[in-house]
Amino acid sequence: MRSLVLFLILTLGVQSSFAKKVKLFGQHAAYANMQIKVLCYDDAFSKTEKQLAILQLDKQGQFSVEFEIAETQMVFLPLGVFRGYFFVEAGKEYQVSLPPRRDLSPAQKLDPFFEPQDVFLGFRNADKNGLNSLIRQFDNQIDNFINQNFDGIYNQGSSSLGIDFAKQMKTKFADVKHPYFRVYLEYRLAYLDYLASPEAYIRMENQYFANRGMALNNLAYTTLFKKIYDNSLASAFHRREKSKFSKALESSNPYQALDDAMKAYSVYQDKNFRDLLLAKSVFDGTENGLLTRSKAIGIIQKIKQNSQDENLTKLTRNFLTELSHLLKNTNAPLFKVGTISLEDYKGKYLYLNFCNTTNSVWERDSELLEKLKEAFGKDIEFLSLASDVDPIRFQNRLKEEKATWPIVQIDKNNTVLRDYKIKVFPSYIIIDPEGKVYQYPARGPHDGIEKIFVKIQRQILRENYSKK
Repeated sequence: MRSLVLFLILTLGVQSSFAKKVKLFGQHAAYANMQIKVLCYDDAFSKTEKQLAILQLDKQGQFSVEFEIAETQMVFLPLGVFRGYFFVEAGKEYQVSLPPRRDLSPAQKLDPFFEPQDVFLGFRNADKNGLNSLIRQFDNQIDNFINQNFDGIYNQGSSSLGIDFAKQMKTKFADVKHPYFRVYLEYRLAYLDYLASPEAYIRMENQYFANRGMALNNLAYTTLFKKIYDNSLASAFHRREKSKFSKALESSNPYQALDDAMKAYSVYQDKNFRDLLLAKSVFDGTENGLLTRSKAIGIIQKIKQNSQDENLTKLTRNFLTELSHLLKNTNAPLFKVGTISLEDYKGKYLYLNFCNTTNSVWERDSELLEKLKEAFGKDIEFLSLASDVDPIRFQNRLKEEKATWPIVQIDKNNTVLRDYKIKVFPSYIIIDPEGKVYQYPARGPHDGIEKIFVKIQRQILRENYSKK
């Protein structure tokens, strides 16, 4: 067994542990001959998935697999319309009970907004005092309490009904010594505190994060962290000194300036915590339009270079991968849809469109695309990849339109939508002759894309002239 030392920092102090095996086994005939991935998140915040193992079910639906972990963590199994999840501890075995099988429909496979339903899986060998049983029992009580009493909790401050409930839960679970559950209990109850006083930002971070160890493997801890520090560049930091952080962000060395600004506050004295919060805040800032992806990449690269912490290394690596996706001059993901592949367009500019011909926008776009193809088709290739579900309707639509460029239906098992992370139809991207991203998101046919096409034409003319 390989030895991998990780540091699990909890409120009780720093503990180290060696990687140990976890065993999952069970049987469900409906899943016979299937392969099911066992996944976890690679870090606390980016939602980058990491594969731990694969359940290979035999013809009777039986399965057994072992893998190694070094700390308690949540794992999940993609199960069609469900996402089964549970918590695993090093050195333990779990006889997993799978839910009834419900596969994704063709429409769900092509729907970029589809989210599977989370299901807390059970075990045939469950320990009623084990971690999963404790979390399930506690979650049921606190979730029901919040659902039934939300108006008596939210923004009620010291009058919140959550105060007495928290006392009851602390008393009920007082004898439970499991370190993961103790942290889980504290930070899920802290969420009640957050709901009661959502504007008490400084008190909350001082109470739950100042001079406290980081339990980044604990779902309740990271959930509260995300609530308290949501979009910090635009909100949380501004509650302290807006001008100071704004100036730091615009300085010639924003990482150092932001780091210096944060060090002025006692809650940010721990370097790893400071870097973690800064990395997440900068990444969130790109999604809210507060800074460009290029600027965010520069700051996060600095954080990565100045940190030796394993959790930060994984987080910054995954943030950088996400921020670099479809960035100008990066390689566009390869694809093959039907008989057409990205490599077919090597040496040419490609105006790639992800569409759905049932979308009301398509009629307007398709008419304009036809005109653009006629005007610029000599120098720029056009390709539309359609997420239509009904093949007969799609083919009838093609016959009606008689487009002069390829419009190809995406197969339900094709990964191109996921690879390009398409969430909106239509979406446009320009890819250069070397297969690199020229512009993303590119303007649509009704948004003045002609100016970009003219620029490309002039560039081609200059290149051709220089070769003479």
